[in-house]
Order: sequence, then structure tokens, then C-alpha cells
Amino acid sequence: MANTNVKKSIQNKIESLGKDIENLQAELVKWEKIAADYETNSESIDLILSIQLPEKPEGKAKKIKL
Repeated sequence: MANTNVKKSIQNKIESLGKDIENLQAELVKWEKIAADYETNSESIDLILSIQLPEKPEGKAKKIKL
């Protein structure tokens, strides 16, 4: 009985890892496309990001509690 449980556990782990690999390969393809798009359009993308994410002000005044 224990032998069957071990085999089933190993098989489940193999299937789980197979699914993880498929998901990671899809994620890799996605990020490779993003990298290629960035290489092609880096100036446009940087401009868009600079408009959407303005730089933070240099210093903030600190409140002093008396």
C-alpha cells in the first residue's frame, strides 16, 4: 500500500512540475516579447513612463511634534 502512495505522490509531483514548467515557459515568452518591444521602442516607452510616473519631489518637510 505504501508503495502505491509513493508512486502516486511521485507522479503528482511530476505532473505539478510539468505544469509549472509550462507556465514559466509562457512567462518567459511574454517577457522576451516585452524586452524586444522595449528595444524597438525604448525612447517612446521611456517618454510614456516619465509622463505617467512623475519624479518624486526632492525633500519633504518633516513635521516636528512638540
